[in-house]
Amino acid sequence: MKRAVICTGDPQKWIPQLQDYSIMIVNPVSTPARKQYLLDRADWSLLIDDQGEHWRDGGSYNEKVLWYTSGTTGDSKFCSFSQQQLDIMAERICRSYNITANDRYTSIMPLWHAHGQGFYWTAQHAGCETTYLSVKTLKDMPRSSPTFITAIPDILKAIGHLDFDSLRFVRSASAPLPDLLYNKLSKKYQVPIIQAFGMTEALSHCFTNPLHGEQRMGTVGLPDGIEASIVDGRLYIKGPTVVTPDWYDTGDLADQDHAGYYRILGRHKDQINVRGIKVNPASLEQQLLAAVPGVTECAVFGTHSVKCIYVGSATADEIVAFLTKLGSYCRPTLVQLVASIPLSPSGKVSRTFLNSLYE
Repeated sequence: MKRAVICTGDPQKWIPQLQDYSIMIVNPVSTPARKQYLLDRADWSLLIDDQGEHWRDGGSYNEKVLWYTSGTTGDSKFCSFSQQQLDIMAERICRSYNITANDRYTSIMPLWHAHGQGFYWTAQHAGCETTYLSVKTLKDMPRSSPTFITAIPDILKAIGHLDFDSLRFVRSASAPLPDLLYNKLSKKYQVPIIQAFGMTEALSHCFTNPLHGEQRMGTVGLPDGIEASIVDGRLYIKGPTVVTPDWYDTGDLADQDHAGYYRILGRHKDQINVRGIKVNPASLEQQLLAAVPGVTECAVFGTHSVKCIYVGSATADEIVAFLTKLGSYCRPTLVQLVASIPLSPSGKVSRTFLNSLYE
């Protein structure tokens, strides 16, 4: 089928009208360079943006959606998925979380994001009532009385003061959920706080802590609808919703605890090579947050030396002292207090992006 690209703030209004098209959704507030990069590779036949509908004769593809990984200008991976794969993904998520037509879903993740679009198709599959809100209207969430919430930790943090009368569970994915936020949400809502893990290359859902069963803080749970294997510390996955039929190298470092629950330890490419010693920045972040009370957020990055930016009341000397205790190779060459951790153009904490900012 031909490809349609939706580049508007309300893609959910257009998707039902495009039954005969493969669909790709682009963030309408992306930089011009990012938009152009994505459009140049979409081979679209129909483009819908704020100026209207644009037509041309693009190619035909055996797919229902075209997803792409986050990036800056030239480093995204493009992944085609069929309607059958979407149905398998949606059915799996519905089964794992008991989502039915009796649920009410408030969509607060954008549909150009794999997390948001994955749950768009899930809600459609289940037939549950769906309300769409933006980050600017999060305060209106209680009006739709959602029975479950799924979002990135930053959004969960922003809504953590709101009251909901019908919640069954809260799901966090797309970024690590800090222990402090996990405990805060658990105490506030008294429902399962479910940490999950997915990736664009596997239709947004790969691992989850169980809805009914033990939720292990700091883990992404168990494989859900996929097979998983750890080889030399690297995580590989395989299954019907993965972009390739073979074992796929996620690029993530992972391990398992004694109960088989998986932990994501960071990206292989993000390791810092200090005089031949591989330093895992995600591990340093976790230890720093646990050991120095004055640090509320932090990001560790670097190429050949450890660098750290942080939010909080701690002093730079405290951070240097703690990291140096872990080993001389962990002594940072940069420690800087910031008002907030800078995000990449795709809205994520990216160590590659931070390396470019703090060269």
